[in-house]
Amino acid sequence: MDVKNPYVRLRELCGTSQKGFATKHGFGKMTMVYLESGMYTRVSDRQSIALGRECNEKGVDAHEVLREEYGATSLNEAYLAWRSEDRKVRAPSVLAKASPPFSGSDDVSPVAQFVKDTAGSLQGFCKLLKIPSITMTRYIRGETSTVPDALWSALEDVKYPHAVALADAQLGWLEGRAL
Repeated sequence: MDVKNPYVRLRELCGTSQKGFATKHGFGKMTMVYLESGMYTRVSDRQSIALGRECNEKGVDAHEVLREEYGATSLNEAYLAWRSEDRKVRAPSVLAKASPPFSGSDDVSPVAQFVKDTAGSLQGFCKLLKIPSITMTRYIRGETSTVPDALWSALEDVKYPHAVALADAQLGWLEGRAL
């Protein structure tokens, strides 16, 4: 599978670079990086409208491209399907590097260690699983005790068999720090 992110595909069909598109429509560099790597949980209305305007200006029939190439009726439908497919292809072999028991240290949570052991960095992990990095940062640090929905659904999506053990290890680490 080497299907492109539909946002990237449509932007490229318009003949616009990532930087040129971002500048023209008032998006920051990181917004474009996160959007085009799949780290957002959906395409925002503002992002969708900007791409729609670009397609209209350049004569690109976005609805036809989405229907023909992605079998989708909307940009978000295509984006979510692409995110799921891409992570199902790429993530399982990377995540297979880590299995229970999951552990950390006083300063490093089990999830932080898991991220390091699998993808090497938080940014790499978030790009691989297509989840927002700020959500993961809070969870890794123990600022939130509940597994973020984005992480949980990504782990379920790729059928990672040790998701519950990982969540339990993180909770145990948090409880140990509270003593």
